[in-house]
Amino acid sequence: MRAIVKPVLALVVALLVCGCRQSTARMPTDTSAAAQATPVAQPQPVADTGPKVTVKGYINVSSGCQTKTVDLLKKLAQENKRLTVELVDFGTPEGNRRWRDDGFNCMTVLINGHRTVTFGDPGHRRIVSFQYPPGFQWIPEDLERSIKDALADKLYYGEEAGATKIESRAPTLRITSREATLSGRKVGEVLINGQVAIRFRTSYHGLPPLQRAEQAVGRIKRLLAGDFTPGQLRVTKVDSEVVLAAADKVICVADAPQARLVGTTPIELAKNWGASLKKALVTAIGKQ
Repeated sequence: MRAIVKPVLALVVALLVCGCRQSTARMPTDTSAAAQATPVAQPQPVADTGPKVTVKGYINVSSGCQTKTVDLLKKLAQENKRLTVELVDFGTPEGNRRWRDDGFNCMTVLINGHRTVTFGDPGHRRIVSFQYPPGFQWIPEDLERSIKDALADKLYYGEEAGATKIESRAPTLRITSREATLSGRKVGEVLINGQVAIRFRTSYHGLPPLQRAEQAVGRIKRLLAGDFTPGQLRVTKVDSEVVLAAADKVICVADAPQARLVGTTPIELAKNWGASLKKALVTAIGKQ
């Protein structure tokens, strides 16, 4: 995936300037003569010229996780008559069908039908692909600049020769597991940039605490490779078990033995894990 940077102003407007023709004749004194005086030309509306641009965003609008991106696109559309924005909300059944029928499986923004574009000033051209949520391969400034370049007919659709590929916009994110000992008991921990997010104290279906932590780490990493944001974390039930999940994927099971061990219920245990994991991820990647 590629990425790109920096905003610029796009629209150039033309102003029609009209003046009055000077006359050497004396100012007439009667109204009939005054009616024959040369009229002042009225200014004409400014023409809105330039290429038309269509942006189609396949975004989970319903989740509320991408409000900033949605607001940015709407703002740009209001400011530019030549810009048309269409949002496909794959958080709804109909939007989800369109999203998958069009061949996508993660958040994607197309500019005039292209996901990958090249933008920027000469000598500082950047290649970006608007796939996955902002913060991984692109940032909102990349999207705004690319759209404005398209409106100014400066955007290259695809990878322009000689341009720089931005491989990642993601901050450093380390998701690891480790075994520790608490009160003489071995536990398995999930860490986000060194901060404990989930701690397993019991075995589950033959998996000891450390292996449960390793399994959860793998699942979190797979979620982050797709269209996942921390706001999607939720507590639900699967086959009568209480689980912490996101995007219909189970991260881990809040089992009754562990809940009893820490003096709570499976639901409250899963909620505590979810809150801790969300806080750690938001702190690490800087987004909800």
